[in-house]
Amino acid sequence: MSSASEAASQRAATGAATPRSSRGHLRPTFEDPLSALPETAQKLLVAAKSIIANDGFDALTLNSVSAASGENKAMISYYFDNKAGLVAAVLDSVIHDEYIASHDRMKDVDPKQRTQRLVEEMRRMDTAIEEFRVFFELLPHVLRDETLRRRIASLYAWYWSVKLEWLGMADPAGALGDPELLGLAQVLSAVIDGLAIQAAIDPEIDLANPYRIFHKMLECSLTALPDGSFAGVGPASGAHSRQ
Repeated sequence: MSSASEAASQRAATGAATPRSSRGHLRPTFEDPLSALPETAQKLLVAAKSIIANDGFDALTLNSVSAASGENKAMISYYFDNKAGLVAAVLDSVIHDEYIASHDRMKDVDPKQRTQRLVEEMRRMDTAIEEFRVFFELLPHVLRDETLRRRIASLYAWYWSVKLEWLGMADPAGALGDPELLGLAQVLSAVIDGLAIQAAIDPEIDLANPYRIFHKMLECSLTALPDGSFAGVGPASGAHSRQ
């Protein structure tokens, strides 16, 4: 097996977004699975995502990916080991892509603007209809595949910590050990997923109202958390980040 194939197999077995800090906490990583790949592998991955989004999971075959990408079918095995490895890479890509872009936009945000900007980024993610369509199409298969299910569970833990980082947590991964902060991060993710489902079902739906109400709920929830949870966020302005 080639070194590239071995790396793909390892990622499929362990998950790509679960590096640990010296204290054992899951630490968020913003590695872009797509840009890190050679051009040929990128073309295969983009083709696979397009096929799933437009024609469904059942249309995803090695032959269809080869035809859509213009690359030799053998390249799928070279870069991703097999169809399962390709599917795992697609999952990494659809989950990471929007979060990586959002992470860049959330850098150096005024603490007093964090809740507003966070909600804006959540809304922006919900407009990534094709990415969510791919994820929803793959989800039933993920639930039946223990390896993929564990992979998604690890990725969820990663972007729970991302949400807390956006809100100003000094140690967002470590903060997931706090039940209240973990609960907040889970709710933030659930809002995105739930409203994305509604938008996928009805592309004409107006999400402005639910996000406006959610923004108010978020600011109220932050005032109920222990003092010092967040640095200058919303009504809790003046607090210091946990260390």
